[in-house]
Amino acid sequence: MRICSVRLGVGVLVAGLVSALATLGAGGPGPLPANVAQVTVTVRTRQPGAYPVVNSDDVRVYEDNKSRPVVSWVAAEAQSGPLDLTILVDDSIGDNVSLQFKNLADFFQTLPAGTRIRLAYASNGGNRVVQDFTSDYRLTVKALRLPVGSMTAGGSIYESVADLLKNWPRDGNRHGLFVISDGIDINQGFEESQPNLNTELQRAIDLAQSTNVPIYTIFARGARSLEGDSSLLNNGQGCLSRLTSETGGQSYFQGTRTPLAFAPFLEQFANDLRNQYVLTFQTLPAPKAGYHRLRVTTEIPGVHLFAPARIFIPKAE
Repeated sequence: MRICSVRLGVGVLVAGLVSALATLGAGGPGPLPANVAQVTVTVRTRQPGAYPVVNSDDVRVYEDNKSRPVVSWVAAEAQSGPLDLTILVDDSIGDNVSLQFKNLADFFQTLPAGTRIRLAYASNGGNRVVQDFTSDYRLTVKALRLPVGSMTAGGSIYESVADLLKNWPRDGNRHGLFVISDGIDINQGFEESQPNLNTELQRAIDLAQSTNVPIYTIFARGARSLEGDSSLLNNGQGCLSRLTSETGGQSYFQGTRTPLAFAPFLEQFANDLRNQYVLTFQTLPAPKAGYHRLRVTTEIPGVHLFAPARIFIPKAE
């Protein structure tokens, strides 16, 4: 009898949370109810082009290895708010990236309807927005320019990412960040350029996880990588991989060279954006604010779900 009453209590609680979320509007502005978290989850398959429907009953959520109930599972494109995508170009990469401007322009046309794009250039640990969010992609294409391509325009790309995330709009829209960089950060020395020792990288990951911003990257060689140090190249790519895997995104590489064409990778990225869901689930009571491990899985054969590795949960009221 006790087990039944506990299950009934959880069911009533989840039903109440669903009702509260419906009142707020799926994905719209407004605070979430207490003990509830919301993350973007991407569905990927082993077979290209085959994307089955994933229902809420197919999803399993684990916070700190403890199963948590799903409150809602909604296709991201069904949300009330648009996708706001920021393109961040590392100003230290080589100017041959201009050969990819047409690929980027074509990619913009494949984005989900209503997507708004913002374009920024990263340098010296900060970033300069050259085109704010707009659904007129001609303005974004017009704002594309050659990177400086010099180490003097460098600084830490992860400090620039953190600076962007620190001021991210809190408007309830779905967000994404696409970074074009070599990922090499020697701002604090060679040893700290390693993925597990880079404090700016960790700060960027923390901010992305707390703001629910999946990050995607594509490797492009720059002033630092042109020196040809294989250790630096490996560290740069390792940092990019960690940045994306821990925020629910993906990194794209073609060896250690700038890809001859961005198009195949941008096609994969567009597929990800079209196959994202907004997952809302009931969290464990948090005695204090902090980050908690997150794992989202499904038993559908050949289907994998990608979500942030952690979530930030505020202190329980």
